Amino acid sequence: AARPVRAASARALLLAAILARASSHGAGVWRDPHHYRSDSSLAGLRFISESPPHELNIVGTDDGTSWWALKGRCSGLGMRNITIDFSPKGGPSDATGRWAPGETITWPDGNMWALLAAPTRAFLLDAADDHTGVFFDPHHFKVGTFRGMRFIAEDPPHVLKMVGSDDGTFWFLEGFCTGPKMTSIHFDFSPKGGPKELVGKWAPSPARTITWPDGNVWSKAVPELQASFAVRHGGGTVPSRARVEPSPTHASGSLPLSLPVLVASVAMLALAVAVRRVIGS
Repeated sequence: AARPVRAASARALLLAAILARASSHGAGVWRDPHHYRSDSSLAGLRFISESPPHELNIVGTDDGTSWWALKGRCSGLGMRNITIDFSPKGGPSDATGRWAPGETITWPDGNMWALLAAPTRAFLLDAADDHTGVFFDPHHFKVGTFRGMRFIAEDPPHVLKMVGSDDGTFWFLEGFCTGPKMTSIHFDFSPKGGPKELVGKWAPSPARTITWPDGNVWSKAVPELQASFAVRHGGGTVPSRARVEPSPTHASGSLPLSLPVLVASVAMLALAVAVRRVIGS
């Protein structure tokens, strides 16, 4: 009886993975090589959500500390044409790239964004003391994935845009900030089934958190990941990304796998084994 149960579970897992990919055209975390610095920096990352269908919202950073937001759309056969309005950044208003599902987005100038499979060391701690950037929601966070991560841009001033993930797919929310030093964080959670206006409180350094009315606290640092990194690299905490820059001897790619990448690799192996069992059942 155990074999049919395992086979059913594997089928469900495989179906969920297929549906997640099919329902998100161009969505995910992408790396732009024109701005990428290293796996210890957020520079060059772009976070894309398809929400509502065929409408794309992008939150990104070129330098790892300042964040911007753009809009776009997907079209064509298989929704593989990804068109983004780059004019707020001084670029074309209708740049159209070609999306290769699960792999790349290639732009007319030859620039090729690569899909990031799992968080890098840069996600251990967003050192910027600001209400924008990377936050972790402990109610959804899962090590080795982008689940529970929220990426927030303030663009234009006092207007907030957020791309996030609870289950591996990506959603988009809008809001604004008010109050002394813009510490009141307002977001419309109704697209996710939540309240129309939820107000959280941003606490700057040393806390660097957003606390919501239900007691949930979003943080810029994940203790589990910091502790793991400290154990593997001689103890101590990680006060800023500057401390975890790879040394020149690791430039060739010999840097040991980070915990998120390792966990993701194990998960992919488990999925492959499950699929083989389904085929053999």
